[in-house]
Amino acid sequence: MAINDNMPMPDRLIEVAVKLFAEKGYDATSVADIVETAGVTKGALYHYYTSKDELLSQIHRRFITAEIKDAQRIMAQGWGPRETLRHLIISLVESIVSYRFEVTVFFREMHRLPSSVFDEIKQARDDYAGFFEKTIRQGQELGEFRHDSHPRMMTLALFGACNWMYTWYNPDGPFSARKIGEQLADIIMDGLSCPG
Repeated sequence: MAINDNMPMPDRLIEVAVKLFAEKGYDATSVADIVETAGVTKGALYHYYTSKDELLSQIHRRFITAEIKDAQRIMAQGWGPRETLRHLIISLVESIVSYRFEVTVFFREMHRLPSSVFDEIKQARDDYAGFFEKTIRQGQELGEFRHDSHPRMMTLALFGACNWMYTWYNPDGPFSARKIGEQLADIIMDGLSCPG
């Protein structure tokens, strides 16, 4: 496993943990595995993180924080609902590809999180979903999107279509993350558009 030796130590430990958790699974990865791969001592790990659980929590925070920041940037552009939703979908797909190891770990291991941490991350994910729901609702109010589906249900369906990319995306495949995002956005937008 290639690790950037110039990376700050907390980031380096997260980088190693996320790759090991994605490859071996959370239970099969020991603290000893992490520190050996990172080339540090257990003391160095415990200087930054209290436990393996905290590493798992930080992995989840890493990509949801980036997704929320990007969604806020998109929402601030002042585009109409169609353009905004299109950019949100493409951004989501690009995030899943950029953070594919983190996403893999999240979906496989989220049940390992302590309830207090899980509740915090669930709130962050709900906040992120809120950008999509708000945009769909605005599109419905303006007559751009069909009214026969609830914005929450449409958001969950949209996430279902995008999030499972972590199981099939091939970085060596013929399509870039952006191209896949554009194609998924076209399909979703067609489904949301008012008929006729």
